[in-house]
Amino acid sequence: MKEYSFKYQNKIGIVYLLTVLIGIPFLIIAVTVWLMDYISWLFWVSVPVMILTMILGVWRFLKKSRTWDTIQLDNDGFTSKSYGRVEYQEIADIPAYSALIAPPPSMRIRLTDGRQLIWLFNPNNLKSTNDINTFIAFKEDLLDHLEQRELKLTKKVDNTSRDLHEIQIKEDLTNKKIDYDIIAQLKESKQRDYRFIAIPISAIFATIMLLKTCGTDFIRSQRENESNNFRSAVLKIETNYDNNVQRARDVAARYAIKFGPVFLLTNDPDAVLEFTPNINKDPYSTEINVIGLRRVEDNRLLEQYIKHPDSVSYELSVVNETAKFYSIMRKSILAHPDSSSGTIYFAVYNPKESFPVKHNRTSSHDNTFRPIQFATSITLPSIGKLTKDILHNMDFASLRSILQSYKGTYFYMVAKEQDGISESQFAQIKSLVEQDLKEHQIDTKSFQSKVYNVR
Repeated sequence: MKEYSFKYQNKIGIVYLLTVLIGIPFLIIAVTVWLMDYISWLFWVSVPVMILTMILGVWRFLKKSRTWDTIQLDNDGFTSKSYGRVEYQEIADIPAYSALIAPPPSMRIRLTDGRQLIWLFNPNNLKSTNDINTFIAFKEDLLDHLEQRELKLTKKVDNTSRDLHEIQIKEDLTNKKIDYDIIAQLKESKQRDYRFIAIPISAIFATIMLLKTCGTDFIRSQRENESNNFRSAVLKIETNYDNNVQRARDVAARYAIKFGPVFLLTNDPDAVLEFTPNINKDPYSTEINVIGLRRVEDNRLLEQYIKHPDSVSYELSVVNETAKFYSIMRKSILAHPDSSSGTIYFAVYNPKESFPVKHNRTSSHDNTFRPIQFATSITLPSIGKLTKDILHNMDFASLRSILQSYKGTYFYMVAKEQDGISESQFAQIKSLVEQDLKEHQIDTKSFQSKVYNVR
C-alpha cells in the first residue's frame, strides 16, 4: 500500500476569491449609488470599506484555499484524508480541466453517487513543486491500477458466448461501467501534466491573445469537435440497438422452449422457425426518422423486454435472413373458431415474381415491385381420421394455384405441438400435402422436414 501526502488548493478558496472579486465590489457599489442622493459623503466611506473588505477576502482565500491531503492507494481503491474511502468501481468519470480554468496537474473525479473529488494546483508557485510531483506520482499509480483492472477483465472475456459487460456482472469486478473511458481520460490528463507545469503567467496572456486573433479557427474547431461527439453518440445508439436486437433474440429463443416443438415442411433450405416477441410501440408517439434518435424508444422497449420476457406475447414466424423474408404464422380469416381443433399454417414466397396489378384511368400507375407473399391456414377436424378432404378448401387451393403459376416459389407448412399436433400427425399431413401437389404437377423433390424449439 503506497501513501502520498501533498498540499493542494480546494474549491472552498474559490468561493472566497469570487466573493472578493465580484460579490463585495458589486454590493458596495450598488448600495453607494442608491444612497448617494441621500448621503453625499457615503462615497468617501464606501471606497476604503470596499478595499479593506477585499483585503480581508484575499487573506481568507489564502488561508482557506490550501489544504493537506494524504492518499493511501491499494488494489481495490484509495483512501483520502479529505474525501474518505473510494473504490475503483465507484469512479464514474475523470473529466479533463481546461488549462485556463485549472492548470495541470489539477484533477477532478466524479463518483457514481454524484460526489466530486477535486484537487487544484498552481504550477507557477515554486513552493508547490514538491506537492505537484507527489500528486503526479499518485496519478501515475492510479493509472497503473486501473489498467490492471482492465487487463483482468479483458482476460476473462469468452468471445463465443459473452461480452465484457456480462463478465463484469458475473465476476463482480466492477459496478456497471467499463474502465476504458476512465483510463483514456486519466492518460490524457497524465500527458498534460508535464506539458503545462512550467507555463508562466505571461504565456497565459499570450495564449489568450492568440485565441482572440485566431478566434474563427478556434470556433470552427469547437464545432467540428461537437459534430464528432454528436456523430459518435448517434453511432453508439445505433450500435446499442443492434446489440439489443441480438440479445432479445437470444432471450426469446431461451424463453420459447416452454412452447414446445414446432414442425416445418419447406423447399427453402435457409428457412427457420422462430418465436418472436410481440413488442408494440406506443401508437400515439411521434415517429422519428433521424438516424440514432429513431432507436432511442426501440432501445428502451428492447431493454425492458430483456428484463421481463414474460411481459409480451409471442408469434411463430418463418424467417429467411438471406432472402430477408419474414412471415408470421396466423390463422386464416376463413378459419372456424374451434379451440379443440388443430391448425396447420401455410405460406408461400417468391422474391422474383409479383402479382399482376390492374390499372384504371382514375388511379395513378404504381410500378413498385412487390414480391409474392401469401400466408393462410387450414383447420384440422377435432375427431376422425385425417384424409385429403382437409385440403379441399379455398385457402389451400389459393396456395396451390400460386405454386402452379409461378416457378421458383418457396413453400412453407408449419404446425405446433402446442396446438395438439404431434410429430406423427404432422408426418401424415405432410404425405397428404405432397400427394395433392404431385397430382397437380408440382415438384416436391426438394421438400424437407425440420423440427425446431426442442431442448
